[in-house]
Amino acid sequence: MHQSLALCASGDERTSAAVVDFIVIGAMRAGTTMLNDLLAQHPEIAMARMKETDFFIDTKNYRLGTDWYGSQFAPGARLRGEVSPNYSKARDFPDVPRRIHGHCPAVRLVYMLRDPVERALSHYAHGWSMGRITLLPDQLIGGPQYEGMVDASRYARQLAQYHRHFPAEQILILDFESFRADPQPHYDALLRHIGAAPMPVPSARRQNESSELARVPKPLLKLAQGPLRPVLTRVFNPAVRGQLRRLMARGPARTPPEFTQKLRDHLCDDLTEDAATLRAMTGQAFPDWSV
Repeated sequence: MHQSLALCASGDERTSAAVVDFIVIGAMRAGTTMLNDLLAQHPEIAMARMKETDFFIDTKNYRLGTDWYGSQFAPGARLRGEVSPNYSKARDFPDVPRRIHGHCPAVRLVYMLRDPVERALSHYAHGWSMGRITLLPDQLIGGPQYEGMVDASRYARQLAQYHRHFPAEQILILDFESFRADPQPHYDALLRHIGAAPMPVPSARRQNESSELARVPKPLLKLAQGPLRPVLTRVFNPAVRGQLRRLMARGPARTPPEFTQKLRDHLCDDLTEDAATLRAMTGQAFPDWSV
């Protein structure tokens, strides 16, 4: 039976129950690993041991209950947070905003975005490297994997799902390109939003995770990313998991095929309207985006 412990509290309300103060909801392939790493180096913050806990997804780890979710965080930290880009994939994982709100109505949310076309192409390249996508670019168009890629880049659609449950002031929108170009002011805004003390931007420690995963043989990768993942996360800290990943990265790299202009054109056509809606919703210009 799913435990009914409170997941979110603050100040004197905190108990030994699982507590999360902020959640980075995505987007996938938009710098969320970088954010996880930067936040993990803050002395007040405990990030989840498993990046992408996917706890609030009923078909993934929600069934494991709040005791499992609480075990993802080191005890004693003033703030606890997690990063799960699947939380902003409404097509594949509906009802996540409602479920988060049901447990955590006061949680602070962070949505990191990048050029929606470039994000979708990176999504394709990552899926190819991980062995999850095998279709060539033009074969992909119109199929279910393409629709999933496009949905994750429809930021306004994703944001609208959260606005049904959370006021806009609880959701911080960050632009990956702007963050990377001038990180300190964006990092300052992020820490203010989640209630953490200011600090200089630390150095990002993770650099080659995707390129390493592309060299892990598919059977090993499928095992490590599937049934063994909760065990590996529980037993080994991130540094040790990185060492194991590097040891397994012994095969030839799975290099994705070159993106075609046809695929780019389809993505632009399918994402332009949503990008315009997002600008109207947020008041942000995103001047460097292609749509």
